[in-house]
Amino acid sequence: ATPTSGVTSYLVVTRGSRLEATGTATQPIVFTSEQDHLRGRTSPVALNETETGEWGGIVVNGLATINKGTDCELAANVCEREGEGDSGLYGGDDDTDNSGTFSYMQVRYAGYAFTADNELNGIAFQGVGSGTTMQYVHVHNGADDGIEFFGGTANAKYIVITGADDDSIDWTNGYRGYIQYAIVMQNANQGTTDQGIEADSNSSNNDALPRAYPSLSNLTLVGSFPAATGAESDIGILLREGTGANIYNTIIVGFQDGIDID
Repeated sequence: ATPTSGVTSYLVVTRGSRLEATGTATQPIVFTSEQDHLRGRTSPVALNETETGEWGGIVVNGLATINKGTDCELAANVCEREGEGDSGLYGGDDDTDNSGTFSYMQVRYAGYAFTADNELNGIAFQGVGSGTTMQYVHVHNGADDGIEFFGGTANAKYIVITGADDDSIDWTNGYRGYIQYAIVMQNANQGTTDQGIEADSNSSNNDALPRAYPSLSNLTLVGSFPAATGAESDIGILLREGTGANIYNTIIVGFQDGIDID
């Protein structure tokens, strides 16, 4: 449904639950809005270049470790945190936690900003563990980030993110998974774009543990610079606020800056 008065529909997978979304190459599972469904019924059309934020997207809450939340500075405590969009608590002490299967699926026209610091993305993986399967996933025209990892150890491969309003891939709060074989294409037709990847560990305490330290390999990041609309992509990869990263075999093109270590 279209966001109305700050309220929108979105799908939440709570801690301890699983979403088993297993499509195929010829019959992928499509998570999208009613508007998009109606557009497709009237005539089979190509993916729309401008529509975003027609529903809230998918939020997955897991039991893996994070580094920002309630009493996280005390080693004896299990660190947990309230998710974006009042989506419930995430975080725990099981880095191998399994939140399900996300395979051969597409998320279209999702995302919603409640405030500047409280935003729904195409998919938000919040404290999600490495037992989760994420592969062959396409996120198209998210109103905020395409995919954001809030801590945890989730792994992702064969990922395509097109037309994200903000950052295509984002991580924070101690994310330590791997991302392999990803393609990012930003779209200046929407009027806003930002980073290909925006990454931090903990904005309040850059040395908080576990430190964000994912491994990225075989990525192609395509920005929209130069663009006549004034919506040029900013930075290909922005690393800041305590994050580490291993980056291999990655191409960055079409951004005003390639890599910014801040």
